[in-house]
Parts: sequence; C-alpha cells; structure tokens
Amino acid sequence: MDYEDDEQNSRKNPPSNRIIYSLPCRLGLWQNEEEIRQSKCKAIENKRDNCQMLVQLTKKMVRNMLKPVGLEVEEACMFYGKNYMIKSSGFNNVKYVDCSKGLYLTGLITEKELPTCQHFRHGCGLSASPMEESFTRNSFALIKYSSYPGNKVGDPVYYGEDIMIKISKSQVPLYVQCENHTIDTFGSHLSLRLTSIPDVYCKFKVFHWNPQKRQEFLGTTFTPRTKVVIQHTASGQNLAVETLSWMPTFFGPECNVSCHTYLDSHKMETDENFWMFKNAHRVQVLNRMFHMAAQEEETNNNSTL
Repeated sequence: MDYEDDEQNSRKNPPSNRIIYSLPCRLGLWQNEEEIRQSKCKAIENKRDNCQMLVQLTKKMVRNMLKPVGLEVEEACMFYGKNYMIKSSGFNNVKYVDCSKGLYLTGLITEKELPTCQHFRHGCGLSASPMEESFTRNSFALIKYSSYPGNKVGDPVYYGEDIMIKISKSQVPLYVQCENHTIDTFGSHLSLRLTSIPDVYCKFKVFHWNPQKRQEFLGTTFTPRTKVVIQHTASGQNLAVETLSWMPTFFGPECNVSCHTYLDSHKMETDENFWMFKNAHRVQVLNRMFHMAAQEEETNNNSTL
C-alpha cells in the first residue's frame, strides 16, 4: 500500500528531482544501431550503383523480353530457321483473361530466377500468354533434328519430320525440351523447359490436326496458320495448353503448358492440343516499315533543328 501511494504521489508531483534528457541525447546501444543503419544504406547504394536492385533487375528483364522480333512474311509453306509465333486455339470459357483469340507459347522467367538471370538461359520454363505482339519471349524458329550437318536455313518443313523448337534472340541457342517423369514430377503432366543441350527429348513432330488424314498428308509441306498437332517424339504426347492451371507472372496471368494428349469421348484431340504457326502479313510488314521510316525522318528533322 505504501509503495502504491508513493508511486501515485511521484506522478502527481512535478519532476523536479528526475533526470531529464535533452533531445540530442541518445539512449541504449545507439552507436551499434547507427552503424547498422549506415551499413544498410551503403549496401543499398552499392546495389543501386551496380544495378542489382530488384526494381532495376525487373526493368532490365522486361526490356530484354519485350524486344520486337520480325516474323516471317507470308510464304507458300513453312521454312526452317524463320521466326514464327506458335499459337493455340481460342478458348471462351476462361475467366482470368480474354483467350478468345488464342494463346501463344512463351518463354518464362520466374521471381526465383530474376536475381540471377535477366535473359533466357538453360532451365527457364515455358507458358502460354495472350500477348499477340511478336517479342523475344514468344518468337520461335524450327530447326531440323539431324545427326549430320547441312541443316540449311530456308529448307521447307514437312509433316512427320523430327524438328526442334528454338527460341529466337537468346544469348545461347535454347531449345524446347520435355523430359520424362521423375520421382519429383510423377503423377503430373510432362513439363516443358528451355535447354542449351539438344538431345532426344527436344525432338517434336508436326502432324495434321485430323487423325484420319495424317497418313495421307505425311511427308508433305504445310502453310503457316494451318491447324496442326505438335507431338513430342520421346513420349508420344501432344503439346497442350493447361487451361485450368494459371499462374501470375511479370506480364500478367499466363497459362501453363505441358505435353499431354487431351481426348474427348470419341478419342479425338481437343482444342488444348491444336496449334498453328503464325507469321506476319505483308500489310503489317509494310506498315511497320512506313512507321520506322517516319520515325527516322522525324529524328533527322529534330537533329537538324
């Protein structure tokens, strides 16, 4: 009781006998805290000067991924070494994004890979994106799989040939690879990734979308924007879009891709397995050329002024 009365009296009485510290005075382990704060500031400045901050890495990655790529102009058939976009069929029952115009096979860099790479490298994944413009991340070229040299750029592509799908404008040649199931991935669909080592797991074949006409069209050429089926040679599964599996990326929600044959009740492939190789229209190429010429003329006029 006496202690409580003393405490109450001390609160009521003016603090004449108390030690009052001025504002510049620091208490506790202030020196250690100040050193820690200065070291953090120096670390942030060092990261900023060396372009290692997360914002800087993200901007660099986006700038590398969104570099425009020119596609092959309309031709009579598909050719090796030319740039195309691999487009899937349109889907109207997707709630996340508008997929009515189709999804495009796209390279992917995740948040875990961002601190170590800002461009595609061995081990990066793949997805399906609704972006329609041709950039570095969604432009691919077909390479003929062969054990002998002589795969010339410009040779026509035939149904049933062993091909490899190479992403364009990468620092090192990277190919689409689909490995068989392992202990970690057993029970799920075969996943895709980019690899710098072309092996048997990088082999694909292009077939006619109608199974009743595949044997008839085997060994013939086909034109871009033709509905086809891309089959993985080692597993026998078709390249597919996982419309029920979406993930957030730096470019918005994108769909997972895998090697799995989707069949309906009639044992026919569904829309998830149908693709087409998209090229550029001549009108689009001419418009782009006129736009570039106008920009160049405008810059020249500004420089003369």
